Amino acid sequence: MTGTALLLGTTGMLAAAARHAAAQAEKCVIVSRSAESFSFDDAAFDAKCAPLALSYEDEPALLAALEEHAPFALALTWIRPRAELLRAALDALVAPGGLLVEVMGSRSILAGPDGEPSIASLRADALAHQPDMTYAQVVLGFMREGKSSRWLNHEEISAAAIAQMEMPLPRRIAGTLEPWDERPR
Repeated sequence: MTGTALLLGTTGMLAAAARHAAAQAEKCVIVSRSAESFSFDDAAFDAKCAPLALSYEDEPALLAALEEHAPFALALTWIRPRAELLRAALDALVAPGGLLVEVMGSRSILAGPDGEPSIASLRADALAHQPDMTYAQVVLGFMREGKSSRWLNHEEISAAAIAQMEMPLPRRIAGTLEPWDERPR
């Protein structure tokens, strides 16, 4: 991949996916509150990464900082579900022909209390009309093991994000969401 990768909220459970993106990018922008202390433990990867120690809670500061590095050939994001304004602003920073991989929690697929569409559906519908970018959603589910279930581990989460980078689908469910009543508590 030529160009710059945006890695937003990827220094924890998505660190392996962030490393995969960094391996392919010419340059990376890593955004997290602790970005300055994050390392891939690889001097070549770390050298091409610009850490931005910002919170997405301060949307104006974050967007101003990101605009200096845009456009992004790849954006891999994990942000809070109802950050609609931030999500829409990030869409505009993806380069023509770019890929936006958006990781969401299992509840993002649920309809709202008054029957309004889920955040995952709203995002998929909105970005289906963006002809100059590919949108690939990862919805995190859980794993059923016999009569019990567990949340996904970091490797399983990153594997789903990497799969979206390699072969994007409109929506990829990591693990399962069914039956919902059997999810871990």
